[in-house]
This record gives sequence, C-alpha cells and structure tokens, in this order.
Amino acid sequence: MRIAVTGASGLLGTAVTAAAIDGGHSVVALDRPGALGSLAVDAVRRVDVDLTDYLTVKDAVQGCDAVIHLAALVSPLMAPEPVVHHNNVMASYNALLAAAENGIRKVCLASSVNAIGGAYSEHPRYDWFPVTEGHPSYSQDPYSLSKWVGEMQAADFARRDPSATIASLRFHALLRDEAHLAEWKNDLPRTAPKDLWGYTALGDAASACLAAVQADFVGSEVIYVVAPTTTALQPTAELLCEHYPDVPVRTELGGRSGFGGFFDCAKAQRLLGLTARTLDHAERAH
Repeated sequence: MRIAVTGASGLLGTAVTAAAIDGGHSVVALDRPGALGSLAVDAVRRVDVDLTDYLTVKDAVQGCDAVIHLAALVSPLMAPEPVVHHNNVMASYNALLAAAENGIRKVCLASSVNAIGGAYSEHPRYDWFPVTEGHPSYSQDPYSLSKWVGEMQAADFARRDPSATIASLRFHALLRDEAHLAEWKNDLPRTAPKDLWGYTALGDAASACLAAVQADFVGSEVIYVVAPTTTALQPTAELLCEHYPDVPVRTELGGRSGFGGFFDCAKAQRLLGLTARTLDHAERAH
C-alpha cells in the first residue's frame, strides 16, 4: 500500500512510518514545513504541508491507498484555546475530505482516551468500568473536544461512503519501552487518577494504525488501544475504592496481576486482531 502519514515527524508518526516501511509499504510523510528534516528514511517521500490548508492536503495524498492522520496539537496547554481546537478540528476534517475526494477508502485517525474527558477535566466523570467505546463524552477542554469532534467527523464521512473503513483509535500516553514505563511510574503525572493510570505501548499504537488501514470492516469505528495494566503502584482494586468508589463495575478489574487497566480493549482484538501488550514484563507480582 501507499500510505499517507500526517504528523510523520512525531513520536507516533516516526514509529508508524518505520513499521510501514518494514511491512513493505511506501509512505508519503506529511508534516509542517521544516519538521521532516529529522525523518531520515530514504524510502519515504516527504511533503511539507499546512494541514489546515485543504487544497495542499488534497494534492499531497493524491495517489495514496490509505491515510493515517496523526498530526495534532496534543494538549490544551500547547497553544491558546482557539488555536488548539481549530487546528485539530480543521486538520482532521481536511484529512478525511482529502481522502474522500481522492477515492481513498481506508483512513485511520489518532484519537485519545480524553475524547470522553479525563486528564484535562476539572472533575472527570465515568459512568462505568471498564470504559468502553460507547461511554458518553463529558469533555471540558479544547483538546479533548477536538478529538471527540474528529470522531464525529469520521462517522459523517463513513455515512457519505458506506464502503469506507475509518478507524478512530483512542490512545493513551505513548510509552516507548520498559525503561520509559519505569520513568513514567517514578514521576507519575498528577493527572493520572483523572485518566485512569493508563498508557499505550508505542509499538502497539503503530501496529494498530497499520492494522486499521488494512482492516476489512466498513463504516466508522472508535477503538480503544490501551495497555492491559496500569502505571500505578497500587493494585487496581485499591485505586477503585480510593478514587471511584461509586462507579459501577460491569466486569472484574485487576486481572491476574491485580493491576489490570480500566479500559476495555476487546474491540481492538475483534476488529484489528490486536491484543495490546503490557511493557511491564515483571507483571508486578508483589
């Protein structure tokens, strides 16, 4: 496949690009002017593009078989509120429209667990655990809102073309390896209780993106891709009692290790054939 990857110079973009090349695909790497200089892969065609400029995006993805849209401002703190919202919403819309008008029916969008609210909410609300894709959104910030809007855009474009396959993948904090996980645990963000102590292994995120544009389902699907264990040092049962004692638990949390995560990723296995991994090979048996 010839795959257009937006945000190709970012952490996930470089991982997806490398995985695509390793899998025998060709890549058109799209990113803001000057960002692609560090992407030293000879098999990649680099295109400087402003993703809020639709016509340049449409031209850049012409001739591709799939689009993996990763580019975004990844926090509400990266820029003034209108800039975060408008950049992300315009970029995702342009990627979807450019794909549609070029006859590209395989699209993957990087969404976030924060699409329903979480890390950036003053008081995050969860209606049940484990969290599934059908959970309502209670977002309270421009970044989380932009991710939820991107998912709604994906559903809109799938209704326009019933033969399209569009996956919105809800990732958590992307961690590279066990050392990165250990570093994360030792300096756990204050927001960890708000977004449920989760993370996504970078390799899983890259694999999920490629699986999404090769999947055989049609329509728009939101899919959690989160590691099956938490980053917390406390067992999951203790976290639940301390922070969310009133939230109904639909299926048992904790797993064999006692540190099982709060997100249900069964859909990723069913639609993408992906079983998310834990980077913590010790499985914290203590």
